[in-house]
Order: sequence, then structure tokens, then C-alpha cells
Amino acid sequence: MESSSHEVSRRSFLNRFGLAAAGVAAANTAFSATEHAAGTSPHSVPALVRAKRALMISLDGICVEGFQKAHAPHLRELMSERAFSVDTRVVMPSITLPNWTSHLTGSGPEQHGVFDNNWTPAKSAYPAVRKDGDGYYPSVFQVLKESNPSCKTAFYYNWKPLSYPFNEKYLDETEFLKNDAYAFNYEQAFRFMKKHRNAPAAVFLYSVHTDHAGHRHGWMSPEYLQAIEEADQ
Repeated sequence: MESSSHEVSRRSFLNRFGLAAAGVAAANTAFSATEHAAGTSPHSVPALVRAKRALMISLDGICVEGFQKAHAPHLRELMSERAFSVDTRVVMPSITLPNWTSHLTGSGPEQHGVFDNNWTPAKSAYPAVRKDGDGYYPSVFQVLKESNPSCKTAFYYNWKPLSYPFNEKYLDETEFLKNDAYAFNYEQAFRFMKKHRNAPAAVFLYSVHTDHAGHRHGWMSPEYLQAIEEADQ
């Protein structure tokens, strides 16, 4: 980036603006879907949307072709009313932990430093461009908590390393399930949102069983498509 009056490096820009801007943008993208579903024109949605809740339904490993072939009426109905995309691209490398970290920080691996599935705060070979006081790259949960301390946040998952890049002090509730179990977390997410119905809330609801089905049985196999259909149910 060139400027006639100031030279701003990529690192200094990201340190000053990248995470905060991306985190608020990610929250607003999710929240704005509620406004749009309520009948608000996309062109009239304010810069800072004030919707109450954001639920991120995160099904790992579902390719566009698999989704289109599987019988998934509930997911299609949700997509018709909420925010989605079928033509976005993954960050590189195209593996789980770097991509979900990017999803929840609004930053790429070159900023947050997570390049493989073996990453932990103690085993970080590539330094993040910034860290909080506990050594974590800031996430959307931190951005939300710092901008509105009354916001309730939750993180439900069933693949253990997924939580490693995120500082849990910015999460009001977390739940990990072993052995690809996931149904209980759906119940927990619903209970959490119902309990905090009068407060702003951001809930991340993740399942890895769809990804594991693809790895175990082959992408586009009957077992893989069945895993997508189970998630849809």
C-alpha cells in the first residue's frame, strides 16, 4: 500500500485495524442476516447492526457438490433465509485448524500464525502479528466482549484441537463431545440461547462428523452423503 504522506506497513495496519475491523465485520455479517430476514433492505442495514443473536452452524468438510447432491431440506431452508455462500474459498493450507481460526478471527494464517492441525499456544512456530495478554490472537469473541460486555458467547465442538487458538475467558460456555458425538451440543446451544434470550449472544456450533465421514469413506460416497443428511436432520 502506498501513500503520499504516510507509509503504512501490512503488519502495522493489521495491528491497528485488521482484527477489530474483521471481527466486527464478521459479527455484523452474521447479525445482518436477522435484519434482512425481518424485511430490511440490504442497502438500508446500518454499519453497526443491533440484532440480538448470531448462531454460526459450522459443519466441517461439506463440499458444495456434496451439499447439492444430499437431501438436505432444512439446511436449504435456512440458507434461503440467512447468510451463506457457495463460492467462497478456503485459506491455505486447506486444513481444519487454520481455516476455522481464520473464520473466527477474520484473519489469515499469515496474521494469526496457525498453519497446521498440531498448533497449540506452546507450539507456535510462526508468530502471530499480535497477541492478547494471555498469548492468544484476538478472536471475534474477544471483539464482541470488549465492545459489549453483556454479550453472551458460547463454543460447542467435537474435535479437541479446535478450541486451542481461542482464549476461553471470552467464552461464557464451552462444551466438548468425544467420538464425533454432536446431538447434545445442538440441545445445549438451543438451551443457551433460550436462557439468554434477552441478551445479545454469539454461538458457535460445530460438528466434525461430516468431515470424518469424507475422510473415512471417500468424498461423495454414500456414507458421506448420509452424514450430511444426518446433520440436516
